[in-house]
Amino acid sequence: MHNQKFVYRILTDCTPTSDFKDNYKSLLRNTNLDNLTDDLEKHINHPNVNKCSLHYTTLNKLLASILLAKGEEVKAINRLTEAHAVIHRRQVEFRYKKCELRQQFNLAAKDFGVNPDYMSFDVNSINGPNSLKSKLEELPPEWYMVQLTIPYEQSNKYGTKSVTHQLHITIMPTGKNEIDPFCITLPKPNTNMYDICKIVKELLERNKTELNTEYKSQVLYWKMREKQNKAMETAVTEMEKTWLREWRILLIADLLNPSEIVDDIHRMIDKLLDDDPTGKIVSETKWLLKKIATCSFCLDKNEISRAVQYVLPKHSKLVKNIELSIQGRQKEIATLETMKRKILVLVIDENMDYLPIEKMTILSRQPVTRFSCVQLAYAMFKEHESTIVDGCKIITLDETEGTFIVNPSNNLPKMEKRLKLFMNYWLPKWKGVYNEKPDEETFSNALTNHNALMYSGHGSGIQYFPGEDIERLRVKATALLFGCSSIKLLPVGGKFPPNGVCNQYLTACSPCVLGMLWEVTDGDTDKMTVSFMSTWIPSSAPRPWTCVDLELWCQGTMKFKKPSEITEKTPSYEPELLRAFAQAKECCTQYMTAAAAVVRGLPVKLKY
Repeated sequence: MHNQKFVYRILTDCTPTSDFKDNYKSLLRNTNLDNLTDDLEKHINHPNVNKCSLHYTTLNKLLASILLAKGEEVKAINRLTEAHAVIHRRQVEFRYKKCELRQQFNLAAKDFGVNPDYMSFDVNSINGPNSLKSKLEELPPEWYMVQLTIPYEQSNKYGTKSVTHQLHITIMPTGKNEIDPFCITLPKPNTNMYDICKIVKELLERNKTELNTEYKSQVLYWKMREKQNKAMETAVTEMEKTWLREWRILLIADLLNPSEIVDDIHRMIDKLLDDDPTGKIVSETKWLLKKIATCSFCLDKNEISRAVQYVLPKHSKLVKNIELSIQGRQKEIATLETMKRKILVLVIDENMDYLPIEKMTILSRQPVTRFSCVQLAYAMFKEHESTIVDGCKIITLDETEGTFIVNPSNNLPKMEKRLKLFMNYWLPKWKGVYNEKPDEETFSNALTNHNALMYSGHGSGIQYFPGEDIERLRVKATALLFGCSSIKLLPVGGKFPPNGVCNQYLTACSPCVLGMLWEVTDGDTDKMTVSFMSTWIPSSAPRPWTCVDLELWCQGTMKFKKPSEITEKTPSYEPELLRAFAQAKECCTQYMTAAAAVVRGLPVKLKY
């Protein structure tokens, strides 16, 4: 596939200047993979190649595919990592340089955001001090990092294709004494009958119109909602079972705490490998076999068999022994499903960010956060390193350290009434505004002088405080944006990746941003909001929020359940934001609401 004409065509597609295209024929002299690699590396490093463009992304993905074909996996992973969020990374750099210039010329003081020096990795280094591996070693061992990248496709060179594609899954172990990063490339599933990405995109394109349509009866409205829910649930199931297949286990984080069962399963795999006379097994293979075994509670027999055969293609007897051993321990392995796990840090290609990956069954109640690139994850870690303990950014958030903006457009009266009842009962000392447009000073103060901002209204709030202004701040607050599409990456057209206000929050060093990937309705979202807030933030309220009659509360009345209906008489708090949010999503009655809710940025934990 990687011949001279093929690469020449790609380089021609990816370079805007005709003068530079004329140089390709002299650069690409041979069809040998080694020479093609050298030529591509020279081209990518040429000053005429704009590193702030999707051309640069495309070339890195292409080079990664060639390096994988050559068996140079670590170099390929470096290129896949370099292909992520190239424009956002340059925006971070540009914003920082503007602050430096203002400081240099004694202009109005501006706060610095993320330092771009932290985002500068040596893409050509394997084990050097500025290599990807060295950066991963600095990150918390409580993180389980996985990168999802759309491979290069000639028909999709600018990332705009809306059909299901191949997928690079890169495991990026964090902390000391771990294996090297490695990559598994999943094939494109059969899309003749059902195309996952196309179905999801079409569903989301119709979503806003369908929610805003006036229906002749409530029956018709709820039929529409049921149809939406079923369509999204089917797509998520297909994503899990047909696209990811047995390799969905790679998204299951390792256990947070030591387990005798896991240790015993690992010893079983080690012994089977040691007893096999066919030769030495590399560390990556051992890791995968142990992962298959300890996560086999979510696989059927055929999936276990396919996974083991993929890892050991030339060891048929050993494959059979491992399969039988795993199946014989299923009773013990099943107990691992509900044990506490590390935080899944999902580094996701911007062009597949719309997919509700967190809604997959394997991630139910699991802590998950998103980043657009490893570089940003590392930079955010370094910016907040002094306050990160056990993998989480520690913040204090008592009854006076938070603020809120509710119904600023003054056209969501039911939502305002519900949330006012909640805030008055659970967080009466929080100061905020109801049914009025916040001025820029109010919004800025909320982001820079409080540890949390709860925004409940239309969108993300940028209609009151633009993203460009957010980016100029040093944001202290964890942003809880419960509005429609509040952290959606919006298509901007042309040869540019999707972009969203969440990028500007993270550029300004906000620890994390919580919000919605698409349009949602206020009733279901409000239930999730109060469930999350009452689970995450302690209160001096006389009774737990679980004692409140939610049906009456949804109608705007604050009453408690009958004693016989109360199952939890004392508050049950979860200090980690990601775990509390994962629990809160289960209270949603609409599948579409729970699927839309995601978090971006650092894991955050309250200090009680």
